[in-house]
Amino acid sequence: MSTYRTITAAADMGAYVSTLVLDLPHDVVDAEDLADAFSVRADGADVGVLRAWVCDEKGTRRPGGSHVALELPEVKATRRIGGGVMGSRELTPVFHVAQRRALACVGDEVPLEGLVFDESVGDACPDLLGWDLTREGDFDGYHMRFSLFAPECARGGRSPQLRSVPLLLWLHGAGEPRVPFLTIMANRVTALGQPDIQAKLGGAAYVLVPSSPTYWMDSGFGQMEDDNQSRYVRALGDMVRRAVAELPAVDPSRVYVGGLSNGGFMTCRLLADYPDLFAAGIAVCPAWNDDLATEAEVAAIARTPLWLVQSADDDIVDPRRTSIPTYRHLRRLGANVHLTLFDHVDDLTGRYHDASGAPLRYRGHFCWIEVYHDFVDRDADGSPVTVGGRPVSLWEWVGLQRR
Repeated sequence: MSTYRTITAAADMGAYVSTLVLDLPHDVVDAEDLADAFSVRADGADVGVLRAWVCDEKGTRRPGGSHVALELPEVKATRRIGGGVMGSRELTPVFHVAQRRALACVGDEVPLEGLVFDESVGDACPDLLGWDLTREGDFDGYHMRFSLFAPECARGGRSPQLRSVPLLLWLHGAGEPRVPFLTIMANRVTALGQPDIQAKLGGAAYVLVPSSPTYWMDSGFGQMEDDNQSRYVRALGDMVRRAVAELPAVDPSRVYVGGLSNGGFMTCRLLADYPDLFAAGIAVCPAWNDDLATEAEVAAIARTPLWLVQSADDDIVDPRRTSIPTYRHLRRLGANVHLTLFDHVDDLTGRYHDASGAPLRYRGHFCWIEVYHDFVDRDADGSPVTVGGRPVSLWEWVGLQRR
């Protein structure tokens, strides 16, 4: 039996094995029609091969070599994360690859044929470059694991040349607690470390992503409670202050906080309790109930610029109780606040389509997809959000905020 390695990619609907890299016993010649040379099965299902090419061990195409890369589709059998909005789990697909026709070898070797690949020798995830998923510590009596993205200028012992950069605290939803891999990969948090958003945050930024022991909306009993309270407020405040003090060259005037759903609630909770800590907030489909908030809490939130994002057809968090009244309440107080309210959450990348060929429509709660692609740029009345007369997207707006 021959071996393979997997390459995992962060996609809009979670992590998938995007590529298999097969280890061959001899060098073979690259060709344009290799996709039909192999069949792939995983979890008892056939998995189509989209493309195939001769490559090095990392999957980079070569005119000849002892590896072949198979590009796989985003289907159930290639998923790395299962579950739903209230709980996720890590999956490890097991693949069986059979060679269907002979491959020409480099030199005088006889053609390769009849190979079977069913032993994995590891996984790589290029989307996690710059991310450290191994961090942990004690904060206000709670032991928390957390992930940290360090920009390139802060890696590899280059901190003496590191200029002042912002810090973004990002808070996960209810389905991604405890395990950093799930927290980061279940809904493409890796986008926050990619060049586009990093550039809009000033060219480089730290991203701090804690994994809650239970839920951010846990007010003390280990369950999600719809009461606008959380037992982890001081723990997160402690974590942020330590990060500002200990990470090289963090700019304390550019500390941002954001999150989605359960984490969108926690964004509002932190802004209410720490009105002088953050320069801006991003609350995505936030489970923060305006009717439970005190006037003092709303007045405290109003001291920090805030951008709310939700879809009108959200079937998990009702915007009529959360983002819409919160926006109106803050507007009455004269806050720097914006609300982008989508009618639906549609694929705007051109990559995903439904059976009719129309852009794929996601569940209404999944508006973080638009946030991670930075497709958010409109206020509640449909007009563009501007700074200094110039239209800006959400992440451009965040990067311009200072305390």
